[in-house]
Amino acid sequence: MKISVIVPTFRRPDFLAKALDGLSKQIRPADQIVIGVRAGDILTMELLQKSPLAPEVAVTLEPGVIASMNVAAAVTTGDVVCLLDDDAEPLPDWISRIESRFAQNPSLGILGGRDLLRDHPEMRAAEPTTKRVGIFTWYGRFLGNHHRGGGDYRRVDTIKGCNAAVRGEILRKGGFERRLRGTGAQVHWEIALCLDVAAAGYEAAFDPDLRVIHHIAPRFDSDQSHRGKFSPEGLYNMVWNEHFVVATRVKRLRSGIHLAWAQLVGSLDAPGLAQYIRLMLKKDETRNTRFAITRRAMRDARRTSHEG
Repeated sequence: MKISVIVPTFRRPDFLAKALDGLSKQIRPADQIVIGVRAGDILTMELLQKSPLAPEVAVTLEPGVIASMNVAAAVTTGDVVCLLDDDAEPLPDWISRIESRFAQNPSLGILGGRDLLRDHPEMRAAEPTTKRVGIFTWYGRFLGNHHRGGGDYRRVDTIKGCNAAVRGEILRKGGFERRLRGTGAQVHWEIALCLDVAAAGYEAAFDPDLRVIHHIAPRFDSDQSHRGKFSPEGLYNMVWNEHFVVATRVKRLRSGIHLAWAQLVGSLDAPGLAQYIRLMLKKDETRNTRFAITRRAMRDARRTSHEG
C-alpha cells in the first residue's frame, strides 16, 4: 500500500516545521508528502527548501485551504491520502496505524482520529473523554468532540480534517468541495467530504488512538470562531457552508429536519430561537447580530443549493 500525505499551509512556517518534524519521525515513513502552498508565500517556501524530507510542493493562485488541498491532492499517487493540518504534529505511529486500518477494512473510505489540543493544556488534561464523536444526529445536529474522543475504534458520520485519511481514488475523483465560502479555513469541508465518501458506498470511522498534537496556530482570515473572537463574516461563512453542504447532499426530509433544528435551537455561535434566549439571559451583546446573520446565511445557502 502506498501512502501519501498532504499538508495545506499559509504563512505559518514555525508550526509547519513541527508538522514536518512529526512526519520525519514516523515508524512507517510516508511514500509521498505534498505541501499545498499559496503563491507568494515566501516564508513557507524558504522553510521547505531546507527540509530534509524534500516534500513535493503544489502551488495555487487561489486563497483558501480548499484550493491548497485540491492542488496537493491532484498530484498524489497514494492508495491512501493522509490529511494533516500545518499546525498538527503527528505521533510516531500515525501513518502505520492509518495503513493498518485501511488494510484491515476494504469498506473504510475515510478515517479520523483525535487531536490533542494545546490551547489550554491544564483544562484539556482534565477534560473527560466521550464516545459521542463525529455524529450527525437524527434531529439535525452535528457533534464533533474529536479532540476528546475515547472508547473503541468505530464507525462515525464525520471526521476532523486536521487528522484524517481517505482512499486516494475517492479523493482524486471528486476532490474537496470548491463552492464553500471563506478565504482561509473554509469550515465544514470535512462534512462535505464525509457525505461524499458515504455516497460512494464507503464508511467513515474514528480511531481514538490515531493522534496528533494540535498546536492551534493563528488564522489570517475572518474565521475566528475557534480562536475566541467574533467575526460577522466568519459566522456567515460557517453557517452558509453547513447548510449548503446538507442541502446538496442529504435527502429532503433529513435536510428539512436539520434546518428546523437550526432555526428553533441552534448553537450559541449560530443561535436559533432557544439559543437566542440563552444569549439574551447571558446579556451577550452580539446576540442580535448573531441571530440575524445566522438566519440570513441559512436562507442564502438553501437558495443557492436550489439554483443548482
